[in-house]
Order: sequence, then C-alpha cells, then structure tokens
Amino acid sequence: MTRRWQALAVGLGLACVGGLTVTAVAGQTFRTGVDAVAVDVLVTRDGRPVTGLTADDFSVRDNDVPQRIDAVLLEDVPITLLLVLDTSGSVGGAPLVQLRAAAEAAVEALRPDDRVGLVTFSDKLRMVVEPPSPPSRLADALGRIRAGGATALYDATFAAFALREHTVGRTLMLVFSDGYDTASWLDPRAVLDTAQRSDVVVYGVHLDRFARDSWWNRQARALARRWLPTEPHLFGHQYLPQLVEDTGGSVFVAKDIGRLRASFTRVVSEFRSRYLLTYSPVGVESTGWHELDVRVEGRGRKVQARRGYFR
Repeated sequence: MTRRWQALAVGLGLACVGGLTVTAVAGQTFRTGVDAVAVDVLVTRDGRPVTGLTADDFSVRDNDVPQRIDAVLLEDVPITLLLVLDTSGSVGGAPLVQLRAAAEAAVEALRPDDRVGLVTFSDKLRMVVEPPSPPSRLADALGRIRAGGATALYDATFAAFALREHTVGRTLMLVFSDGYDTASWLDPRAVLDTAQRSDVVVYGVHLDRFARDSWWNRQARALARRWLPTEPHLFGHQYLPQLVEDTGGSVFVAKDIGRLRASFTRVVSEFRSRYLLTYSPVGVESTGWHELDVRVEGRGRKVQARRGYFR
C-alpha cells in the first residue's frame, strides 16, 4: 500500500491491505445479540486454565449494576486466527526463520474447520492470506514473507480489527513484534478506541531479550500505561500491553527467539480454554460505554476479560 493510498484510506475511514478494501471499525459497536452481551473470559489458577465452571461460579457487573448470567459455555467451536506479524528490518535473518516456524506451529494447533488470516507489517502493510481461509493456505504463504523497513504496529492492528467483518465465529488476533512503533500514521489512542468497539480478543507475543519481571518493573509498566493516553509518543512501548488488556487477552514475552514457537502454540491453546459468558443487560443505558467487572468464585482463581464495551 502506497503512502498516498494509505493517507486516503485513513481519511475515508477505510483500511486497504494488499488490494482488499475493508470498512474501518471506528464507528462499529461491540458485537452482541439483539438484547444479549457475550464476553470471552479466561480463568486461571497458578497460570493454568480452570475448566468445569458454571454460571454459578461467575458474577458480572455492567456499569456497576449486577447482572444475571444466562449461560457460561466452554464451547469447542471453530475459531478464526488473525496473525499480525512484524516483518521489519530487525526481524531479518535467523529471527524470520524462527517467526515462520512459530506461525506454522500456531497453524498446527488449529483444526481443519478453523480459519486464518495473515497480515505482515513493516512500514508497509501486506495482506498475505485473506480471511477466512483454511489453515492449509498459510504454509506456502509464510515462505514468501520477507523482512525489511520500519515498524507500523498501530496501523497494522487497526487494519486487522477492520478485517473482523470478514472473519467467522470467535476471532483471535495474535500480534507479534520485536520492537515499538516507528512508522504508523494512526494515533494509538484511536486504535485502542477501535479495540473497545470490537469483540476480537488480542494476544501479544513480544520479543525482548532484556525483559525483567520484578516488582519495580511491573510498577513502572503500570505507571507508563496510565500515561499512555496523555503522552502516546512517549509511552508507546505500552501500546501492545494496553491493547491486550482492553480486549481481555494475554501478553507473552519471549526473551529468546527460539521460544517463539512455544509462545505461539500457547496462545492458541489458551484461547480455546476461554469461556463465553452471556447475559441480557438490565438497569443500564442501552448505548454508550459499559464498564465490565467479571469475577469468579474460588481461592487463587484469576479472571481475564475485556474492560468494557460500546453499544
């Protein structure tokens, strides 16, 4: 996509990737039934998914109003995997070989009735496999990707959200990057707003050889995320964690390129372990922003779900 066309696409509210034009989702509202809300929820204990839960194990508040849960399902249904892969210059050589292997591993974890899409990004966005395609389409496509250029992470994730109109069923976006945005036209806050209007669950895999998990670093990251809406260009390194948190997914940090394969496989496995919780909102406005508070009974259990949704 040329810079001129990209500017035109953004100005018109469109995203065009590799010849496919899709309507942007800036005005889209969260996908629900006529009078029902569906929320993907992950429950873990000691880092492992918890299965066998029922509606009685959960509670949900919508804009601080308690809601009656209609159903909690752990459905073995087809999914769509949207791979959004950083192919900027820093990924060239051995990292690109490992990235292809990791993407292949994610596809191997899929089932024949699942569907896929593949977007690669540097300072250009490329639609490599258009969703919804069968997993078998991905193997040959991965062999054709090349690395080079800067990193347009915000633009790439926005384009992937726009592709939701072309996917079927529950949609998982797996975003890989080894760096931070250096080339996007879009403001990250606009993409985060788009994420809150979509039912796509985003998982991030970030390659960082110097990552340290300490109390101090966790506090620093939390502080940086609070400043992201005010100073997006100074705290852009927190964009992917914020995107994941807003949609209820997880971020996996790989300190070594050889661990990408395990991280990609884990993403698909964890997504299949998520519950689909549905309820019919009562006592709240029918439109606007809805803050969600999803909780689960049981000592040591942790719940992940999106922060809220627009209707």
